[in-house]
Amino acid sequence: MTATISVKVEGPVGLDEPEQLLEELGRETGLTWRLETAGQDGTLDGGLAAIMLEAVLGGAVGAAVQVAVQRAIENWRGRRLDPPPVTIIVVQPPQAPQAPPAAQDPQPAPRTDGLATPEGS
Repeated sequence: MTATISVKVEGPVGLDEPEQLLEELGRETGLTWRLETAGQDGTLDGGLAAIMLEAVLGGAVGAAVQVAVQRAIENWRGRRLDPPPVTIIVVQPPQAPQAPPAAQDPQPAPRTDGLATPEGS
């Protein structure tokens, strides 16, 4: 099973801070992350209004990766005087419902005496 984990940072950040967070997430999780900017804030320092970092999880590593992501974000936020809000989102694709095993209706045993069984008997 695969899932996507996203880290959304809202509010102004410095020019190199998204790259620093990207490196921190990669180091802590061992995953390849991609960075996407959501828009400009228009601040004097050119800070971004929001950034989104995403990675794809494979197998049953989700819980361990979430802990590692939280640790990386806490480290990154701990180095800031005014840390922006950060949201972690894990999206798992919907699983197809499994069909219950087909119920087997008892079938009458074939007759070996050559006589047909009338319907309804």
